[in-house]
Amino acid sequence: MQAASPSTSPALPKLLLYLLAVIFGGALLSVPLFHLGKAAQGWLSTSSLHDIGLVKWLQAEIERAQFTRYFNRAVLVCAIAFIWPFMRWVRLERSLLPAWRPFARGLRQWAMGFVLAAGLLLALGFLFLKTGAYQLRPDARWWKLGEPLTAALGAGIVEEFFFRGLLLGLLLRTMKETKALLALTFVFAFVHFLKPPEGWQISDAAVTWSSGFVVLKQIAVGFGDVHFLLAEFATLFAVGWVLAKMRMQTGALWAGIGLHGGWVFGLKYFSALTSYTSDWLPWIGSNLKVGLMPLCTVLLTGWIASRMQRPR
Repeated sequence: MQAASPSTSPALPKLLLYLLAVIFGGALLSVPLFHLGKAAQGWLSTSSLHDIGLVKWLQAEIERAQFTRYFNRAVLVCAIAFIWPFMRWVRLERSLLPAWRPFARGLRQWAMGFVLAAGLLLALGFLFLKTGAYQLRPDARWWKLGEPLTAALGAGIVEEFFFRGLLLGLLLRTMKETKALLALTFVFAFVHFLKPPEGWQISDAAVTWSSGFVVLKQIAVGFGDVHFLLAEFATLFAVGWVLAKMRMQTGALWAGIGLHGGWVFGLKYFSALTSYTSDWLPWIGSNLKVGLMPLCTVLLTGWIASRMQRPR
């Protein structure tokens, strides 16, 4: 990979500015979004439509939603709202995406990645059950696969297109390969790490105009927790690194979509069936993406996948 030419505008600073705009925009938007949700809750409770099934479901969702959920949705709204100006600014274009053909080979790469990632992660979960770190829920529904599959397909396709497709292609235009992979992987892990500590919450009565920035402060505290940083951020970084390396090795997104989807499926399916019984950090966490053992499983999955997939 050639170094960026002097006339080429570096993409990484613009990407970081986009992320800062999304984060601070979400912090500002979260409070009015919270008050809008509470106003909608009051209106729905007195509306003549409150007996309709869909309206009941919406009202129940709003009642359960705490402030941190509004913060997450506000960040998502800002990410979507700012993406078009960002794409125009950095001149994102379809040519940044890798080739999709031949389809038959791509589908094999996808299937291989999905089965490998989901299989090894669920095998790890089975080991956790045997050690007593987790236990099966009394109401576990083994056949309920719709939500895990939907989440797996959605996250695998959308995130691989955006991160390993457009953004990696953009960074490779202006940076050497290793630096581009490291920069993208850090951004990927950071974006997925943007949440307050487990169990932390702001009560509805305590929400003020600055509550969004209080959430940001709690997220920053998470980076100071060495155990949590090693247990989760390292795993997220490993996931991003494996997916980026597979994109470079195969010259396509198929394998990465499969691996990404398999990990999401395994995580969602196992979480729906089990509950965490005790604190095993830093080795085992509250789900299959937290802990040093999941980190080792991700790295092992990436090593096996790199041996199984043909280079481009």
